[in-house]
Amino acid sequence: MADLQITLYGGAGEIGGNRILLEWDGAGWLLDFGIRFKATGKFFAEFVKPRTAALGLRDYFRMELLPPLEGLYRDDLWAHQPDLWSRYRGRPDHRQVDNLRGVLLSHAHMDHNGCLGFLRSDIPVYTGLVSAIIGKCLQDPKPTGADGEFCYLVPRERSGEILTTAKGPRIQRQHYICESSDEIKKAVTELREFWCSVPGTRSDIKAAPLELVDPALKGLKFWRVDHSIPGSGAFGIETPLGWVIYSGDLRTHGHSSWRTRKFVEEAAALKPALLIVEGTRVANEGSITEPEVYDAIEQVVAAEPGLVIADFSARNIERLRTFRDIAKARNRRLVVTTKDAYLLQQLHLIDPLIPCPTEEIAVLKEFQGTVQLWERGVHTGCAANLVDTGQIQRDPGGYIVCISYWDIVNLVDFEPSGGTYIYSASEAYDEEQKIDHQRLVNWLNHFGLKMVGGLPGAEKGPYHASGHIDGPALEGLIEQIGAERILPVHTQQPEWFERRWAEKIVSSGYGNLVTL
Repeated sequence: MADLQITLYGGAGEIGGNRILLEWDGAGWLLDFGIRFKATGKFFAEFVKPRTAALGLRDYFRMELLPPLEGLYRDDLWAHQPDLWSRYRGRPDHRQVDNLRGVLLSHAHMDHNGCLGFLRSDIPVYTGLVSAIIGKCLQDPKPTGADGEFCYLVPRERSGEILTTAKGPRIQRQHYICESSDEIKKAVTELREFWCSVPGTRSDIKAAPLELVDPALKGLKFWRVDHSIPGSGAFGIETPLGWVIYSGDLRTHGHSSWRTRKFVEEAAALKPALLIVEGTRVANEGSITEPEVYDAIEQVVAAEPGLVIADFSARNIERLRTFRDIAKARNRRLVVTTKDAYLLQQLHLIDPLIPCPTEEIAVLKEFQGTVQLWERGVHTGCAANLVDTGQIQRDPGGYIVCISYWDIVNLVDFEPSGGTYIYSASEAYDEEQKIDHQRLVNWLNHFGLKMVGGLPGAEKGPYHASGHIDGPALEGLIEQIGAERILPVHTQQPEWFERRWAEKIVSSGYGNLVTL
């Protein structure tokens, strides 16, 4: 029997940054390939970033933010440094990785998909349709370095000691969709033109249309699970050791908790040899639910006659519905940014229950200079539902505006006289985010906005439901799946697992190859 080898290049003793290499018989799978936020935050911040556009892999290797796995990365990202690999050969963390089957992408959060753009263009991604489309909608609105090229790559070429954009088409990474319902098949067809385009540029694209994975394919299973972003999934991989189950990120207290329950039942039936499972919130004894969030926010909105600003990710569809329904009940309109509208238009084609700009949801037309082609498309398609900052300024009590810290300069245009800022997202998890939060508080104090939610000095309450499973629920999930071995990832508390399943735990630090 061939050995099964596992190496964690992210997610070991840390929240997020999952990059798990699973190998046997000379080939392997990557389970996600995300950004390690904590490790990156040690050296880089908003205005101090790795120089991916000009220097490719150099900063990431030198600052140990990507492992030096020769054969894994795009050749064009080290064309300016032909001696790059000679510097790393012989180091303990250097390895040759040639026969990668692909990346099994659980969902489209940056700590799971954020480093896909560094990989060779011929390495495919296997995922759900929603995750593929979210990745493209994140990439389209802004020029990026390799760290933002989730779906198509911008080729580089050497120009002296730096890299420049090469002439020629963008190169689209092949995505295989691991779902096969009639609705998914129909959506893949409807989204073909959108997927195979690069809006906002004059560049052509070497397109790789979305392909459905043959449901009869042996050795690979995909289950949708409940998480704070739609389309999230878990995987099953058949190996010589038996079935390996990878949970991705999940929960059991959301609207789609039935998906997680179905996954657990079907994974247990496989009698897995190994469960690779997240443990973000193992210390929590329970979870706030979305109905509780609704009730708390509804009370805040009911008591506020002026402007209400909602800070949450529009990719959190449950939260979007919560604010949409509260806005409607309080004779307000929910307003989303153009970027969010761009995403929602595409997701609505996949699932009609996902809200898109209508009479109930307006699109903010912001002050700006050049309007990009993708924005023009949104403005044209949502012409009847555009709202500018002047309209909000004249009738602040008629809206709930969905913006975040990154859009906060719009407050200058709203000129609010009082109002409430509802922070409905996760609290700060590192020093950099705490600094961002304090800067956000400075803005809100400057404009006299009342704060509720997880900000310093804000009124606390159940204004956010986590995307991650709590301790007791996770314990039940692990027991029900009943795997022979357990590998905790995406957690800072591995001891929680060791206290319960000491004889089953597979321990692995960053970069340590484990053979089973």
